[in-house]
Amino acid sequence: MTAKTAARPVVPWAGQCPKWCDVDHGNDIPEDVFHRSAFAVLKPDASRSGWEGAWELHAHVVVPEVKQGDDPGLLVIDTQAGTAGPSVELDVTQVDEFIRQQKVFLARVEQMRDQLTHAVEEQQS
Repeated sequence: MTAKTAARPVVPWAGQCPKWCDVDHGNDIPEDVFHRSAFAVLKPDASRSGWEGAWELHAHVVVPEVKQGDDPGLLVIDTQAGTAGPSVELDVTQVDEFIRQQKVFLARVEQMRDQLTHAVEEQQS
């Protein structure tokens, strides 16, 4: 092996995580370091679910230590199935739109809750 073809030594990452990072990177090399936040979890009472197991929606921030492609970081939203289930990765603009949609959704759910309350009261009288 000549100096031109010699492999670069693998050096573990020795950097500092952002305060929000919830991952122990161990001996990861810099290219494998992805800072991940703790999860935000939406977990309604699933006792009447037709799905086996819990019904959950998770969101967390993922930012690579070494920028890869055009995305400096993303918000990842997935289900209780984790990487085996459906997920979506959103940039900041897409997160803003997702938040807008959630506000509309929540307002509609609040209206339906009031409708449900009224319907149950009528049924019981």
